Amino acid sequence: MDRILEEELKKPSLIKNPRVLDLKYIPKKLLHREEEQKMLIQYFKPVIEHPGTYSQRVSIVGAIGTGKTAIALKFGEMIKVYSTQKNLNLKYVHINCRRARSSFLTLLEIVRKFNPHIPVRGFSPEEILKMLTEILNRKNLFLVVTLDEIDFVIRRDGPNILYDLTRLTDEEIDKKERVSIITIVRDIAFRTMLDESTLSTLRQNIISLDPYTEDQLLDIITDRTEQAFFEDTVSKEALALIADIASQNGDARYAIELLERAGMYADHKQSLRVLPEHVRYANASIHPVIRQEIIKDINSQQKITLLAIARKLKTTQKAYATMGEVEEIYQTLCEEFQLPTRSHTQLWEYIQYLQNCDVITTRLSSKGQRGQTTLISLPDVSAEIIEKTIKEQLKKERE
Repeated sequence: MDRILEEELKKPSLIKNPRVLDLKYIPKKLLHREEEQKMLIQYFKPVIEHPGTYSQRVSIVGAIGTGKTAIALKFGEMIKVYSTQKNLNLKYVHINCRRARSSFLTLLEIVRKFNPHIPVRGFSPEEILKMLTEILNRKNLFLVVTLDEIDFVIRRDGPNILYDLTRLTDEEIDKKERVSIITIVRDIAFRTMLDESTLSTLRQNIISLDPYTEDQLLDIITDRTEQAFFEDTVSKEALALIADIASQNGDARYAIELLERAGMYADHKQSLRVLPEHVRYANASIHPVIRQEIIKDINSQQKITLLAIARKLKTTQKAYATMGEVEEIYQTLCEEFQLPTRSHTQLWEYIQYLQNCDVITTRLSSKGQRGQTTLISLPDVSAEIIEKTIKEQLKKERE
């Protein structure tokens, strides 16, 4: 075995269960999506209780990372368990249409869930639909199919796939309702791509998911941390920073990805805990680090201000520095680099400028704290990298 590989494999890890950090992992409980789950179940209650007498169509709508796919897959798990317990012929199939790439391949993927040996070539869409009908009738099956990112194939091939699936058993003698559909899209505007015939087959059953709030994201990643990491190996400051960063878009997927990468960086550094600095490294690895031209373009006083923020965050290993803490270090740095110390008002202007350049973020402290102050953070880049870069720039300016 290669020496480096052997050494790395022997190193301890803070992560005890990496599977929990996989974006495909569906937790036992979907935090802050209980009401939406209940709504989906209510929509499908007649289908579950009386298969064949009723079919349903529901759209789950929301931005990236709002839990659309997780809700549908969790519902699918429930159907599987309930159908087994009650001896029902109700089946759940989940297809990602973007991965399938076309309407035809989406239909083929559905049929392959029942007959995996069907070749890709040699059949028309009509033959695939007929094959699906025959399978459902022969086995007396009732299907709930989720078409995830359906707007991708509709944009490419048109809306026929939806129309065909909703009218699949119209020509059957017994006319049992065998196919119910869940569509997953980011924007309800996808309905503008549908013609009147297709729209008439869909119902206005829409479950809209709002982006997660910062507090909700904190709950989600705290829950994942308890399952994925050894006890007390992820600092509360690191979790707070992850929630803050991901709350810009309310994206739980991004929050979980940040948590995983921060844990990996902590392992790489052989740290005993995941700290805010590891989160900043993780975020910088996903998003481009601070552009060099920004640091080159800001003046010396702004550089010193940014350096003060970076140094404080690096020293304390916290997610935020207060305005007072930054000002104290700023004054020390001005002496160190032989620069005049500016007033509090001017320092505040430097802070505002850096925020406008998207280098830092600021927020007011919570009301529970004694008085309110401005909290300053570096969400997108490591404090260590900032410190090193600015020192190099200031050194060049003094030469």
